[in-house]
Amino acid sequence: MDHPFPTFPCIAVIEDDEDLRANLLLTLRSKNYPTWGAASAEEFYRERAVSPADIVLVDLGLPGEDGLSALRHLRQNGNLGIIVVTARGGSENRIAGLEAGADHYFIKPVDTRELLAAIESLWRRMVARSAATEGAKNSTPLASADNWVLEPTAQTLNLPDGRKIKFSERECNLLACLMGAQGLVVGKAALHAAIFPEAEEIDLHRVDVIVSRLRQKSESLLGSPLPIRTIFGKGFVLVSKNQMRGSDSR
Repeated sequence: MDHPFPTFPCIAVIEDDEDLRANLLLTLRSKNYPTWGAASAEEFYRERAVSPADIVLVDLGLPGEDGLSALRHLRQNGNLGIIVVTARGGSENRIAGLEAGADHYFIKPVDTRELLAAIESLWRRMVARSAATEGAKNSTPLASADNWVLEPTAQTLNLPDGRKIKFSERECNLLACLMGAQGLVVGKAALHAAIFPEAEEIDLHRVDVIVSRLRQKSESLLGSPLPIRTIFGKGFVLVSKNQMRGSDSR
């Protein structure tokens, strides 16, 4: 499976069944993921002090600290991707796991292909979310594939022909998110968090409004829209003008 991401995530497996843990680690390593395992939450905490982890596969039926308790601890104390792999079926267990912070919830025996697809999808979202957040916070100029340079401090987009567009703070933050993602799709929730950090509730329509304003301002001042492509059901991505030609940017 090809990985269109900057790096491979490091994956930790918390599973007390030695054979299952070994099989999961073997499968992940065969796909070039750096991995390590732990038989309990306590062992994981000790190893995490010296070993990196981006995504954690966690069983709920663990000795010592219960997996659900460990899941809550992981979600509260780190920006980790969390995938539950457990024998605990039923909607109540699944809901409890998702409410505690799991990104995905699988019932044993798990289909390896489905698990690998979930890891790929989760890592893509994590990379895009991180890039979006950093892009919004960045005070240094950001450049697009078309050599359009955004100066976040001045809230100005500089074009290669010398023209400039002045944006509001929120418009600039959204554009910085998309430029910082470097061609990856950024979900509306991630954009909302970067643009409206003070908001207590998520209103994704506000993101659509900001995108619409950016496009209108660009068309008014430049005669053409910014190359922001809508990816239905996923979010937005900033592409090159060549990629935009022949596609519907709306």
